[in-house]
Amino acid sequence: MKLRCCVMVCGMILLTCLVWPESSRKQVSVKNPKQEVLNLENHWLQVEDDPIALESVLAPDFLHVVPVGIITRKEQLDFMRKHPSHGQSSKHFEDMHVRVYGNVAIVNGMVVAISGRGTHKTLFTDVFVYREGKWQAVSAQELPVAETAL
Repeated sequence: MKLRCCVMVCGMILLTCLVWPESSRKQVSVKNPKQEVLNLENHWLQVEDDPIALESVLAPDFLHVVPVGIITRKEQLDFMRKHPSHGQSSKHFEDMHVRVYGNVAIVNGMVVAISGRGTHKTLFTDVFVYREGKWQAVSAQELPVAETAL
């Protein structure tokens, strides 16, 4: 009876090891994950109006929190294709914070957009996951910076 229980427990452990997702067992193998995530953020900012280029940045399970609700990757890209941006502004990041926890990275910062209509600042939080040898965004949320009276 004890032998049967031991064999069953060993079998369950072996089965768990075989079916456990490969990505959860592997650590990120890049030399500087913070820099890779920052590079991806900069690329995202450069191509943010190009739905074709964003397909490689946004993971299939990407969700975007916007004022009208939570939208999927497909909804975001479909909207962008139907409503191409014609904005003529320069954009850059300020106050970037990158934290990496294994195969997950969280980036907080501010986008500063300068156009003919003035300067607009947006705070953001982006979440990235390292899968299949690359970082991809799985979540994003923005918040306009409130104008402060002096």
